[in-house]
Amino acid sequence: MFNLFDKVPIQSKKFWAYLISEFGWKVCLFYCLYNYRAKVDIYNLILMGSIIIVSAFIQIGYILGSVALDKYIKVAEVARGDDDDDVPTVSDDDKPKKKEK
Repeated sequence: MFNLFDKVPIQSKKFWAYLISEFGWKVCLFYCLYNYRAKVDIYNLILMGSIIIVSAFIQIGYILGSVALDKYIKVAEVARGDDDDDVPTVSDDDKPKKKEK
């Protein structure tokens, strides 16, 4: 299923940025709810709504970016004719030879 060369999500910098942004908007929303629990006026409501909307755009961007990358990799593998079990190697016959003058 996985090659040795495949990265798990924990090794991806994009995944860590996504996790930090997820944690960050939840902390911001909790802070707003905790501080304004007795008096939620229109400005605080707009602030909390904008936090949720921005986080939704970040989530959609991350998911669509991952899907686009996976699709690109699949198309590249199909175009090259790679199998999942084969690892490309370079033999001595495939190396470019020096031209002699």
